[in-house]
Amino acid sequence: MIRTGYLRWEIDVVDERCAQDPYAREVVFLARPTHRVVRVRTTNHADAAARFVRGEAAYDSVLKTFDNRRGEVDLTIPDVGPRRYRYSESDRMKMLRYWMEKLQREAAAFANEVVAAASSFTQLVIASQALRSGYAKLVENEIFRVIEGKSQPQATSEEPIRIDAADYQQGVPELVAAELVRDVVEPDEFHEFCQFDCLTVRNGDKYYRIPRRPHGLIEVWDVETKRAICRLCVVFQDPGMPPSDEVVMKYLLAKHQPDMLWQTGVRFAPPKGRFEVTPPRRWSVD
Repeated sequence: MIRTGYLRWEIDVVDERCAQDPYAREVVFLARPTHRVVRVRTTNHADAAARFVRGEAAYDSVLKTFDNRRGEVDLTIPDVGPRRYRYSESDRMKMLRYWMEKLQREAAAFANEVVAAASSFTQLVIASQALRSGYAKLVENEIFRVIEGKSQPQATSEEPIRIDAADYQQGVPELVAAELVRDVVEPDEFHEFCQFDCLTVRNGDKYYRIPRRPHGLIEVWDVETKRAICRLCVVFQDPGMPPSDEVVMKYLLAKHQPDMLWQTGVRFAPPKGRFEVTPPRRWSVD
């Protein structure tokens, strides 16, 4: 399961033999909502108007919400896919790197389709191009977790899940982003995030400590000597990105694309002291 804003998706990936070509196989990508129906409580008729604009309801539904102070609107979330990627079985056997590159491109394209479908429900996904790009990376990462057997998709629930649009407008995006951290990181890493407001990632011979603060500097430490190397400042295009979403983006970069982190980050002087596996409860970058 992976989140894009308020929407949760179950990712199915199947590799099967192609029925039309005996020498080919197909990878079938499918994204199903964890909850088919999202019931939104609203104080105005904006949700009904959005459904009318998308062609999902008649204008009568808009008129009925004018005097309804605490109305509820049901949003039905469709499946995304199935998207089929056909490949030659000989490519996977003889040119593994070439086959993996093509598979990664197909997975990235499907991930963007999922985020585009989620973004059509404007009240459920934060309206930020930078965040949507980040969500696509998260969905792509979940696709490969499913392929590797590290994540198991669950059945789609027909029971509606309820959210309150008024709460969403009062700052819940940061809470949604914090739940996204739970879905992405390991249990012990999430415990560190809950207790100390930061995440520590080891990649190769370096530790990366990421604070939950807007534009927080990433501390880089040497694994062998436990000495600080530097601090990296990585700023995303969206200035209003929730801090927990920043943590997720930086975590994925540090874990999977550290070279990009070094290329885009601005280096600052290292912090003082020695590296501690468990950071202090209240810590800051001097």
